[in-house]
Amino acid sequence: MSGQLISIALTVDQHDGGDYFWVLLESFDNSMEFESLMEAAKGFHTYAEALQAGYAVLRGLSEDLNVGPREEADESAFTEDSAVGEFD
Repeated sequence: MSGQLISIALTVDQHDGGDYFWVLLESFDNSMEFESLMEAAKGFHTYAEALQAGYAVLRGLSEDLNVGPREEADESAFTEDSAVGEFD
């Protein structure tokens, strides 16, 4: 079973040198506050190049693009040992 969908935003920043950097931001607990998750290590000449590169990284965070990036499900809650004896 998949965990909860992770709220990730992609943005592009322009640094003082003029290069563009993609930035992935993550929101926790469905709030509107976002924290930096990861950023491009090198700049790009255009906004479009940075956006495309960031999108490729974002896509790579999901094993299945039909369901999106998910938190790991807590499998310990569903182990056989925890279920044994509940209905005995």
